[in-house]
Amino acid sequence: MQRAPRLVPLTQEDREWERVAPRRIGAAKWRQLERYATEIFKTMGMPLDSPGTRDTPRRFIRALFDATDGYEGDPKVVTAFPTECDGGPDCRISQIVQGPIAFHSVCEHHAFPFFGQAWVGYIAHERIIGISKLTRIVRLYSRRFTLQERVGRQIIGTLERILDAHGVAVYLDASHLCMQMRGVREAHATTRTTFWRGAYETNDALRAEFLSSCRTAAEAPHA
Repeated sequence: MQRAPRLVPLTQEDREWERVAPRRIGAAKWRQLERYATEIFKTMGMPLDSPGTRDTPRRFIRALFDATDGYEGDPKVVTAFPTECDGGPDCRISQIVQGPIAFHSVCEHHAFPFFGQAWVGYIAHERIIGISKLTRIVRLYSRRFTLQERVGRQIIGTLERILDAHGVAVYLDASHLCMQMRGVREAHATTRTTFWRGAYETNDALRAEFLSSCRTAAEAPHA
């Protein structure tokens, strides 16, 4: 008779990403930031005396604040359950793959947006995670001033700690406005990054299956 899987409790260290720390900005600081934005826009040539632009500095600061709310944490990130695996050989090769997960971020080099899609896969060991939590983890780390490479490493590191899985994979495909609107002005190229842990590092077939699932999902029509 197969032994029931033992669910290992998450430690306090494992739960670091759950800590919620709302950013608090007082009224005086908001006004100061809006004045800074006003000076920047005016210097760059934006007329700020029209109905459409008169309130732009305030809207810009508020929008930037909203776009980077990943710094505040997410108390609903983790809902882990005992695995459905019964310990058979299939448990080391069966993947759970979710995507495309849309994400938006802000590049820390130029403060321009980058955005795209993420795919996350893992091979369950003693835990599985609520499927909506995969989206939450992607957006927790992407909604910051950051880099695409860092987002991927944070996602895969977090999932590794939550799940203690046999393997974890993350694939990100994003367009960067800092490349499209300035510099080389390359309008069509996207940047793809992959991250592998556990069984994915050594098993070529698992990596190929994961990437094939990503391509299939990317090409499928979405309602």
